[in-house]
Amino acid sequence: MNGDGSPATSEASGSDEVRDLIARIEMAESTEAPMLVQLLARTPELQQAQGATALRAARALSVHGGPQLLSIAGELAARAHRDGQAGAGVIFAECADKMSLLGGRPQQFGTVVTRHLGDLVLAPIDGTVDDESRARMGLPTLTHRLTEIDRRNRELARERAAEGGLPPGQRVCRVWRDPSPEFLAAQLDADPAGCWNDGDELTLVCRSDAAGVLPGPVIELPMWRVGNGDDSDLWALSVRIERLPEAVIGYGFWPLDDAGSLLGGQRGPVPHRFRGPEAPAEVPSHRDDELQGTTQVHTVDSTSLRSKRKATVYLPPQHTASERLPVLYATDGSMIGPYIRRLDAGIMNGTVPRFVLVAAHAAPMGGYGNERAMEYLPGFDNDRFDRHQRFFVEELTAWAEQSLGVSDDRSQRGVFGASDGGGHALAVGHMHRDKFGHVMAYSTGMPPNERMDWNSAEAPFVHLCAGTLEGGFHQATEAWAAWLHFAKSPHEWTERVCGHDLIQWIEELPRAIARAWG
Repeated sequence: MNGDGSPATSEASGSDEVRDLIARIEMAESTEAPMLVQLLARTPELQQAQGATALRAARALSVHGGPQLLSIAGELAARAHRDGQAGAGVIFAECADKMSLLGGRPQQFGTVVTRHLGDLVLAPIDGTVDDESRARMGLPTLTHRLTEIDRRNRELARERAAEGGLPPGQRVCRVWRDPSPEFLAAQLDADPAGCWNDGDELTLVCRSDAAGVLPGPVIELPMWRVGNGDDSDLWALSVRIERLPEAVIGYGFWPLDDAGSLLGGQRGPVPHRFRGPEAPAEVPSHRDDELQGTTQVHTVDSTSLRSKRKATVYLPPQHTASERLPVLYATDGSMIGPYIRRLDAGIMNGTVPRFVLVAAHAAPMGGYGNERAMEYLPGFDNDRFDRHQRFFVEELTAWAEQSLGVSDDRSQRGVFGASDGGGHALAVGHMHRDKFGHVMAYSTGMPPNERMDWNSAEAPFVHLCAGTLEGGFHQATEAWAAWLHFAKSPHEWTERVCGHDLIQWIEELPRAIARAWG
């Protein structure tokens, strides 16, 4: 024992070279430390390190080393923990959790905290480690961990509310002004949709008996209970959003279980919508029983896919095959209904030209992973992608021209998709630019490839749209806009204040069709 009663630590284990490197790392500048930890990891004597030396080496490797050194750091920390070194269990748990998350698995101990829209968030946990095991590693209970995260998030939200503005690089963040239950209840009674704004701050309120509530799909931050502890059914969330007066945001209130997961594991409906005073005007829409055109579902035989594939078709009023109308080929035909309702209204009021929509359905859900992405996006499954390209570009278009009498003129043919479908539309437009004169690609998640051969003289006109609140989808779509700008390739880039939300796509598609063929 030391004079102060603490356990004695020994530096006897480990070579002088190892201890010297550790000391240099502990004193090094941040730019020099990564190089030194690489030397440490390659030192053969490190394999024999024990006790305090193993602890110090584990700490150095975990702090300054990259992901490839986590396993070595974890092994050293485990060795030091068995030797009774205080703090070694925490380092081992941190290394184990990081390796799990890097491998696509939930963490075990709950040491890794990430950020989402500025909030601190505990990374997913697999539930295999109990609080007794955490205590043996020197970790707090999971409840204590979550309580501390919540306390810190409330502090940060109050600070942001007082300071104004947004954190650097963020377009949305939580704020908190400790509203009273009486105020929120009165606001909710006045507006049962539970949403209002004050300048650039948006507040969402609902009542629920669930253990938690998540407003989705755009601002997925857990709401906070307001009122008399766990007995209150009143929940609220306030966020500051860049350019909120221009925003159009769909939202629903989705119940959470005790673990903070969606009940049933499913996202719920999105029945409500906030539209700011400076947002784009709402696009007229018809109900299904008001449609003046005709919606049909066909089955198309495909040699390339080695199966049949459904396609939803919209024909304008009084359509005849002899018209040879412009045609838009789209993905995700099973979800095309909201688009058709607005396109039909646009044709009837003269803002959308007469055209035909042919929307192929995505691959059915199966046991082979994300088959939709495999077919829509290059790089996941080249065989599936190539076969779907042949179906979409050759078989579907030949069927539509024969069955519907649509135009085969390049300038009168377009391809449309959103999200992964947007990546598909851009791939089709690039690879088959001789067949399609227009590409309408919304919120793609795939940026342009810098080695791509894009001939602007032969390229289709590209209509791009993405929302400022959809993270990587916005960044990738904006990268396409920059690429096309510098390539002097014809395009239109529309940026909306919204999330990865159907509303922007169904409102922008009528405008793109009018731009293309109006």
